Amino acid sequence: MSFGVTTEELSHFVRQIFENPLTGHVKEKVLPGLEKFGGQEGLISKLRSNPNEGIEESEVPERKATFGANFVEPEPPDSIWHMAWEALQDPCLIFLCFAAMVSFVVGIIFDEGMEWLEGIAILMAVFVVVTVSAVNDYQKEQQFRALNAVKEDSLVSVIRKGKTSKISTFEVVVGDVILLSTGDMVCADGLIFDKNDLGISEAMLTGESVLKRKGKFVLGDNDEAAVKVSPALFAGTFVQEGEG
Repeated sequence: MSFGVTTEELSHFVRQIFENPLTGHVKEKVLPGLEKFGGQEGLISKLRSNPNEGIEESEVPERKATFGANFVEPEPPDSIWHMAWEALQDPCLIFLCFAAMVSFVVGIIFDEGMEWLEGIAILMAVFVVVTVSAVNDYQKEQQFRALNAVKEDSLVSVIRKGKTSKISTFEVVVGDVILLSTGDMVCADGLIFDKNDLGISEAMLTGESVLKRKGKFVLGDNDEAAVKVSPALFAGTFVQEGEG
């Protein structure tokens, strides 16, 4: 199966919408890009999807291979050795290491009996403290990542082969038709095709508390005004009102 649009073209189009909220910029940069796709209907066609039927379940693997999965790989965790090194940067531990080395050198060079054993004892104490601290930090990091993965993996309603079903957000692919209602989090960037007074909170992206109305483009009164209605949905935002 071939598609009439590439991942790079989709990413560029969504980025243009997000970075150009003013009417003048939308006219200049966003609308020409949408017209290039043949409008919203043309984009649906290029993605081989259908607003009422969705996509076929059998197409999911190919769509994942072509456009990628709806999942951002987290940064690799710090190794336990790195955490041990970070724990060793504590000023008190550095001072104890210095004192241990002084005690060790004095005991060896000046033959002060068993003085060097005190240095070894101090170093062993530092080793125990660093080891316990590093192991605790490593375990906390693993638990945090596990909880974060569970929090991000929620269920969303999609239409596939004309039937509504719930799937993991990680299983959403390009071309899926997603049903949104009040309280839902938008799990992926996309365009709205059908709505019922849909209001989206984009506060976590822009810091603005004003709800953004979604639907077909409604431009502002002048080029310096923000667009009144936009069809773009961004991952991580929340549905505050309506359905779509």
